[in-house]
Amino acid sequence: MDVSKMNFLVADDDSAMLEIIGAALTTFGAARVVKCPNGAAAAAALSDPQQAFHCVVSDYSMAPVSGLDLLRAIRMGRYGHVPRELPFIMVTVSGKEQVVKAALALDVSAYVMKPVNQKSLNTALNRAAGRLLMVKPPEDYAKVTIGAE
Repeated sequence: MDVSKMNFLVADDDSAMLEIIGAALTTFGAARVVKCPNGAAAAAALSDPQQAFHCVVSDYSMAPVSGLDLLRAIRMGRYGHVPRELPFIMVTVSGKEQVVKAALALDVSAYVMKPVNQKSLNTALNRAAGRLLMVKPPEDYAKVTIGAE
């Protein structure tokens, strides 16, 4: 996947993981990588109409705004200038069925288990790029249960 013209938003409250993912995207040739240390900062970046992102890579488990919260907000169109079908890669240590089901119900583009490395991130990017998403009505996303880890 050619990422040379793509802007990425990366959100993770683990600073080491944030740096690893950011460095990998830079190595892949990303045009721009905006790193957010938590979900609230990511929500603020997504809310800024001056920002344009082509893909979000987000940790699942962040407080007070989780990766699932961000994904749901995008799919529901809460950020008016952000396309609802924006590719979204979920990064997590959790393989819990409830988390996976919620992410799938929210039309996550790809799912990567930690620890993330260049190969697993590249695979996820290619999966997300190859997935045509037909977004559902916002009400469908509102019904998805997002529980605790």
